[in-house]
Amino acid sequence: MEEGVTTIWTPYQAFYIQSMLFNTTSAFQSCSIAEQIIKKISDGDIDPQDKKDILLNCLQNVINQSGAISRYFFPSRDGPKGGDKTLHKDRGSYLRRIFQVDESSPLINRGLRNSIEHFDERLDLYLKEGMVGNIFPSLILPEPENSDVPHHIFRACYLKEGLFQVLGERYEIQPIVNEVARIHDLLVKFDQNGGVFPA
Repeated sequence: MEEGVTTIWTPYQAFYIQSMLFNTTSAFQSCSIAEQIIKKISDGDIDPQDKKDILLNCLQNVINQSGAISRYFFPSRDGPKGGDKTLHKDRGSYLRRIFQVDESSPLINRGLRNSIEHFDERLDLYLKEGMVGNIFPSLILPEPENSDVPHHIFRACYLKEGLFQVLGERYEIQPIVNEVARIHDLLVKFDQNGGVFPA
């Protein structure tokens, strides 16, 4: 970054493009596998529980990679200690402008941004409260079930609503996938244009 300027020096832009492409490409590889499994479930070719771990792993990877992408646009802190106090903030602002990411983006979700960095801490807190009732490590269901018996679900996919749940937090998958797809298409375009952002 050029000091005092909210831009990324042109020769350095390729590093950001390649780093973000890693995340978006990984997300789409997982999306492709998840789509195939969901189609087979919908067509009645397989029992949902037969492929539940693969499907949930794919959906969790989409969330994780989206969280990683989110942090480029919405960094968790402004700058390094003892250094440029606005380094990360300026980068985030610049990339939001280049990729046209605004406050309506699903990537702004703080839970999504924390899904990687703080997952271990969230797991500690989730389990610390203690659990009474039914405990499910993983589930694939048409939709959430209402029950008088308390239940705790580590990971779940609700097919009708297109929801993925992990540690009690639910994410609508399709809006996240759509936004990551849009960003991926731009990254590919920038990469093919010499690894630089538009002027």
